[in-house]
Amino acid sequence: MLPEGTTVNDRYVLARKLGSDGEVYQAHDRHLDQTVALKILRPDAGAPQSWDEAKRLEQLRSRYIVPIINADVIGNSDLRYIVTQLLPDGDLESEAAPHGLPSSLAARYGQHIATGLDAVHAMGMLHRDVKPANALLEGDIAVVSDVEFCVVPDVDGFAPRTGSWCTLAPEVAAFDGACTVYSDVYSLAATVYYLLSGEYPVDHRIDRAEQQRRIAGGELRPLSELAPHVPRALAAVVKRGLSFEPQHRHESAEAFGNALATAAGGKRNWRRVAHPGHQFCAEGQALGQRAAVGVCSEPSATGTVMVRAFHLASGRRIATGQRSAVRHGRLSGTIRSVISALS
Repeated sequence: MLPEGTTVNDRYVLARKLGSDGEVYQAHDRHLDQTVALKILRPDAGAPQSWDEAKRLEQLRSRYIVPIINADVIGNSDLRYIVTQLLPDGDLESEAAPHGLPSSLAARYGQHIATGLDAVHAMGMLHRDVKPANALLEGDIAVVSDVEFCVVPDVDGFAPRTGSWCTLAPEVAAFDGACTVYSDVYSLAATVYYLLSGEYPVDHRIDRAEQQRRIAGGELRPLSELAPHVPRALAAVVKRGLSFEPQHRHESAEAFGNALATAAGGKRNWRRVAHPGHQFCAEGQALGQRAAVGVCSEPSATGTVMVRAFHLASGRRIATGQRSAVRHGRLSGTIRSVISALS
């Protein structure tokens, strides 16, 4: 780790270290007079791949990837570095907390990330750490970040295991796991899962060893249980992207993004809302001639949950789901049915 104040090539003045992994620093670019992110690449013995990565990343250009400013060698050393912009509008992990984004917006951001990830793959590289915190907002666009961790896979398409548990593919979670294009697609699907629900497929708050066991075993929480307001077609796309067997997933990030666009088209846009004392509530935007609607579920004195659908403007109840009393175990299914009828 280099000390704060170190100057790289008479241009970049290092400040604080970013993140807990690798050597990524916030730095001041003297030439451009702006704050940037700089990653040091230390090549492994007998593996000159790190410089190949730097050159490829310098050529990587996409509206949906954080801009690459420079890639070079530190003077009088064999250390390489990559410089990217720092974007100030926040990341999607914070943006989607605590209950997720409106379904159409989550799908749109998912398409942006898929486009950026597809550009990484087109350059012959793997990202290996796709997650909501590594998708940054630039206005109304989501861009893929942490490209500093991209690597060139071997001739069989495999790269060393790395990533974050919240979106890690089961074949990577295994102790002898490796990353592939398919594991990047899985992480992309897990990211969209979070954007839709505000939760990860495996609860990231539990013990790390238990997370690993559940991920490696494919024991995922159904999206339909955590976010019953998500349209079935969107949930089906995410479910396929999270398939335990890699070959059952979408064949590319582009294919996943296209499937999201198709599933989200022409549907009422739903978002989860929180009402004090209620179990689960969601609002659906107006669609064409159909007015905006809401669905709320509220515990009753009898131990059941009362589900009602209503017009947002007037509060007038809608026959669909009108005062339906359901048991807790059937709540998600009932809400899905009501929302499906209103979509």
